[in-house]
Parts: sequence; C-alpha cells; structure tokens
Amino acid sequence: MMREIKDTTTTRNPLRQNETYLLELLERRWSPRSFSDEEIPQEIIVEIFDAGRSMMSCFNEQPWRVIFASKADSHYNKLFDCLGEFNQQWVKTAPCVGVVLGKKHFTKKDKLNRHRFYDAGAFMAASTLRATSLDLYVHQMAGFSPEKVTENLQVPEEFEPITMFVIGKKADPEQLPEKLQKQEHKKSDRNEVDEFLFGDPWGVPYTSSSKQAQSEK
Repeated sequence: MMREIKDTTTTRNPLRQNETYLLELLERRWSPRSFSDEEIPQEIIVEIFDAGRSMMSCFNEQPWRVIFASKADSHYNKLFDCLGEFNQQWVKTAPCVGVVLGKKHFTKKDKLNRHRFYDAGAFMAASTLRATSLDLYVHQMAGFSPEKVTENLQVPEEFEPITMFVIGKKADPEQLPEKLQKQEHKKSDRNEVDEFLFGDPWGVPYTSSSKQAQSEK
C-alpha cells in the first residue's frame, strides 16, 4: 500500500519540503549531449564537488579523486584527447571536461578496496544532484581510454580512471549531428522496482515474497 502524501502547502513542514525538493531534483536529473559553451565559474565547480565529499565510503576512505579542466585550462586537450571519437563529437561544445578516479587500496592498510567504484559512484551522484539544483547538467561517460588518462595526466599507478564527465548548461539539440538529435528527444526507460528489488527466491519481487511469507505464518 502506497504511503499517503499530505498537502503541506499551508503547514510548511520543512522536512516535507526538503523531501519534495529532493524528488524534484531526481526527476530533473538528465544526461543531455547538447551543451552550451558558457563557462561555469570556478566557485560553482567547487560547490558541486563539495556536495559529493559528504557521501559515505567504506572505512571513510573517500577513494575518489577528480581531474577537471575548463576549456581555458592548459590541460584541457590532455583530457579531451582521452575521449572516444563518438563522445568527442558532442563534448566539444561543453565548457569543461573531467575524469573521476578511484584509489585502489585503503590508506591505513595495504588491502585492495573493492568498494572504490561504489563509493566513487555515490560521490558523483551527490555532486550531480547539486549541479542539477543549480540548473546545470552532468553527463558521465564510459567511452574513454583509461590508459590515455593515466599517460596524459601522469596519474600514479595507485589511482584508476573510472568515468569521464562534462558539466554545463543545456543547449538547443539542433547543434548536434542529426542522429544524436533524435536520441536527445528519446525518453530513457527505467526498470520498475519489482524488476530489481527481490526477496527469496532470486528473481521473485520482494513485494510478492514478503506477502507470501506473511501468509504462511
């Protein structure tokens, strides 16, 4: 049974307002390819990633690292060159580019941190929502060369490139190649909760298995 949502426009419950705002951000979050070349101020970039640093991580390792460049920075081309050709054709209009890396081992003990990808993902999720709240968009990419990142930016062996990204304001899709324009208008499908939230046995939706267990008591 779904929880009843009460109207709080008159009571102004701050907790409810925050919850509603978060849901709005999640709905607004989108990964476009049509970006404006308008530069993002440095203080805004810092503010975006400051939101990410508050996220949880295994043993509070905070394994994420970010290399960032605006088009005005001398190392911009070093990062842009790491992207695959498909991504380069639309990233070129964005005002910046960056890469997220993960520290392979825990700092306090020489043990492989297999949670580094999960933690870096949480970091980027929070950073992305902060960008969304500022009417900016983030598009993360798997289509890049980790080897080029390591070589071009002289990344220590201990750090592994995970994803590249751009941040910026959305522009008219007509600036994109025709094939990409069509994708820009295509709605992204999302799995229903029952397709990934299981009980026991595997693959049985939690909502079904939970009801079954209760009926057998």
